[in-house]
Amino acid sequence: MIPEDLIKDLQVLKESGFVCDLVEDGLRIYIVFKNYPLPPLIYNMEKTDLLIFTTVQYPNVGFDMFWTDERLTLKNNGVPKNTESIEPYIGKRWRRFSYHPFNITPWNPSKDSIISYISYIDQRLNKGD
Repeated sequence: MIPEDLIKDLQVLKESGFVCDLVEDGLRIYIVFKNYPLPPLIYNMEKTDLLIFTTVQYPNVGFDMFWTDERLTLKNNGVPKNTESIEPYIGKRWRRFSYHPFNITPWNPSKDSIISYISYIDQRLNKGD
């Protein structure tokens, strides 16, 4: 069952123009953002599907890493650091961005949400490292 808080937060993102699909698999909830815009002049693509997942315990359980289309590379054909792993989820292969924003400051359900996590993803993607 998809938590009501997640549905509400996703509605805010949808109102901002994001398009996403939800896939439930046991306790895990996969969220796929379709045609997620990438910053210009950094990557070999202008848009990618973006995958994140949480559990039915959201917002008490947050996010850790994110995944993109496996073909995503930097313009120079290199890959950003910590993105060497390709992993299969929900019938597709994804490039894992192994960044852990909550290692130093743990996820706090009273202030963190999928909305703030999307902001973090944008910051990381804009670094292009």
